[in-house]
Amino acid sequence: MPPDMPIETTRLLPVVVGAHLRSEVADRPLANRLVAAIRQWQRANIEDEEARLIPIVMTDLWYLNDRELLLQPTIAIGEPGSNAACAYFGTRLPQAYVVDGHLQVFADLEFLEPSVALWGVDAPNTRTALDWFIARQLPRFLETVHIG
Repeated sequence: MPPDMPIETTRLLPVVVGAHLRSEVADRPLANRLVAAIRQWQRANIEDEEARLIPIVMTDLWYLNDRELLLQPTIAIGEPGSNAACAYFGTRLPQAYVVDGHLQVFADLEFLEPSVALWGVDAPNTRTALDWFIARQLPRFLETVHIG
């Protein structure tokens, strides 16, 4: 997205990380990798660029304090102690994938509620949760939020 492009909230696909130093070090690189995977899927599946949501990495502070952003399909990455968006979704979404004591992915896998929260007990486990989501659920999630 060019820096001078007008930002239309309804075209955004927030990828939310915590506003915490540990989140910046561990979770933001994962969020950037997810954005790259989203863009790759979009290029392969949605010819019209105007029909594509714009994936954008942002902190939980921006996300949770903007009512319009809360209405957008969202993917939140990072443990709830560092990412308030994950804490928010962790109480509202069903567990989709859990490895006890290691990682959790929260999502309605029909994506009627088009939001996902995922994290692990440490950076490698969060990466594993994200890898599972990208490999097993990302295409369905993106089909749902773009095509319906």
